[in-house]
Amino acid sequence: MSKFGETLRQLREAQNLGLRETASMVGISPTYLSRIERGKEHPPKPETIKAIARVLAADPDVLFRLCPSTDPEIVTLLKSRPKVLELLRLVMEKDLTDEQLSSIEHFIEQDLSREGAEGRDVEVLCSANL
Repeated sequence: MSKFGETLRQLREAQNLGLRETASMVGISPTYLSRIERGKEHPPKPETIKAIARVLAADPDVLFRLCPSTDPEIVTLLKSRPKVLELLRLVMEKDLTDEQLSSIEHFIEQDLSREGAEGRDVEVLCSANL
């Protein structure tokens, strides 16, 4: 059992709430809540953690601190797509400003969605005021 799941169970039991009742109030399935409590699932998304905290009259910050520091989806993405990790390291190395990051975000969201953009060279992105 994970510390996060164990804490959820203790908080739920302290409120005299059943698994099904709690899950219903949070908007998740009882099976999912049970798996979280038993450490069979990773902690849920932040909005679900906030809903759980509200139902259990708990401080959401306490629950967030019990979560692993890195989202498992991010770990999987970084392992499966090494180029993403390279870009992240470049962002950190260059100590980009929020404005520069917004420019990159704009490029990704807008420029690549335009017809024919998929053939552009990545150098266009890398030369954007880095």
